Amino acid sequence: MNKKMKMRRSLATLVLSAALLSAASLPAMAADSENLAAVTSASSNASYSLSNKIEVEVKSILNEHQSDQTKLGTVIRIKNTSDRITRVPDFELRGLMSDGVSYALQPSAKNPKSLQPKSQVELSYLSNVERSDEVALTSLNFIDVDMDVYPKAETTLLTIPVDAGDVWSGSDGIITNSSAILKWGEAFTLPLLRSPLGFTPVDIHKEITVKGVSTVVQIRVSNPTNERQTVPNFGIDGKSESKVYAGNRAEAAVILDPGEKKYIHIVIPTELDTEFTSLNVVTPESFAVSLGEGKSLEDTYRVGRVNILLPTGAATQGVTTLPTYTLGTPVKLDSTNKFVPSNVDLSLVELHVTSNEDDGFNTAVAKFKLTNNSERPIPIPAIQTELVSADGYAYGGKRQGATALTVVPNASYVVSYSYALPVSETGEGLKMNLYSQQSNGEVTYKSLLASAKVPVQKNDATGKTLNVYPYEITIKDWSITAIFQATMIYDYKLKLDLNIKPDKNVTVDKFTSMLSFELFDNVGNPIGKSVQPLSGEGRLYSGTNTIDLNARSNQLDFPIQVKVFETFTNENGESVKRLLTTFKQ
Repeated sequence: MNKKMKMRRSLATLVLSAALLSAASLPAMAADSENLAAVTSASSNASYSLSNKIEVEVKSILNEHQSDQTKLGTVIRIKNTSDRITRVPDFELRGLMSDGVSYALQPSAKNPKSLQPKSQVELSYLSNVERSDEVALTSLNFIDVDMDVYPKAETTLLTIPVDAGDVWSGSDGIITNSSAILKWGEAFTLPLLRSPLGFTPVDIHKEITVKGVSTVVQIRVSNPTNERQTVPNFGIDGKSESKVYAGNRAEAAVILDPGEKKYIHIVIPTELDTEFTSLNVVTPESFAVSLGEGKSLEDTYRVGRVNILLPTGAATQGVTTLPTYTLGTPVKLDSTNKFVPSNVDLSLVELHVTSNEDDGFNTAVAKFKLTNNSERPIPIPAIQTELVSADGYAYGGKRQGATALTVVPNASYVVSYSYALPVSETGEGLKMNLYSQQSNGEVTYKSLLASAKVPVQKNDATGKTLNVYPYEITIKDWSITAIFQATMIYDYKLKLDLNIKPDKNVTVDKFTSMLSFELFDNVGNPIGKSVQPLSGEGRLYSGTNTIDLNARSNQLDFPIQVKVFETFTNENGESVKRLLTTFKQ
């Protein structure tokens, strides 16, 4: 494997996509599998009576063993069922371990002291216990301690049994509740967060930036209710075979209107070669330690709620099998997409892979057509694209260096992309991913718009018809002449009889691809070149065109050949070429 190929593979992104699509288009996104009423994320959410006015519910339980100490904690909800303001009862909360030892859990300095009528609050408790062995927590006991008598009297007000599946043992913990273990693409809810929203994972991919490597998980959130809902605070941890990587939301606050769907993204800093086996959906909890004078110190931890399994080999093969896209058909993006306007059709109209023998890599060229179906100009969205090989390597597309600012009403515009591929890449089984670029001010990340398996068109370097969308160019006749000048040199010219048929619904400008005519001598050395536009001033036209190849020689070099390329400049300033045909004489 040559150095260039190694470099490109080392920077390739391994992509996972769970997008499902119709057979006629790139997918909008993964279809909802949301039987949300049947999906839970943790315990049964049971409620217990602490008194005739107070009900108790356990939100989370922590039993995290670290070296020679264990962190025991819980967050409980207490609800005032009466119609009056009620003081939070005085009780001592203790955790009973499987060996019979009981530990008092300290209340957070920020725990509220009273309850409004028909309302609920959360109380946080935490203690660090010095013991070197791991031991299970079996129950939470609410104890009334009467200090006014001697010896003090203790009365158990409530005992809540603890199931092992409801206890979180820290970032390395394993979720064992079967209802909280899901396959990729399955929907889930977070009932312990009192949220009716549905969540579906749709994409996971790596991103390499100057700031490092990160894995981005894209989640679609659905609001099935008739009220506005706020997405609760949660993160996602990525689990590899040997390590857990913490990830946080890119969008701080997200609100959904009734029936609305939106995407949120979780960014997980990783290493380049990190491969996840599963993901944990985690929620934050906090505990405040009083420092006196109204000051406190926050101790935060995260509790696992849902485990999302990633199939074996998913990092290289993808999660789902995608149907083949048909060139020229519109991409039916999900209504959740806000990046491409709904009155704009997007379609892939060309995809070619050509060899660059001198540079040691192949080049793929893709053309996307944007059609404005409205009555007003629409800005051209800067869509990002990537091709993914059958073995999971992804190659980012470089957009053409400049485009028009807008698509005029009831017309189309074409944008070209180039991709550098290893010489071993044949184009079989390629997938195309489309992304929008997002940023929260600190982190920049991509959001999946669509994904599909795409066909690569065959290259015919001997044909008489050149397909350079939006043009179909038929070569009726050609000849190469060498004119002997008075200066004792030969001047080479190419004469072409062409029939050029443009797609009249497509707007062209100075940024449209051009044709490059390159002259080579009898030993294959380049000796002349001429680049001709297909639009604007000095363009090629139907009929006879005489092209000066800008080659001057004091001897007649035959046989010679002219290679015809489609060419454009990409956003990196690189000249991209695709071989169309060759004239040999």
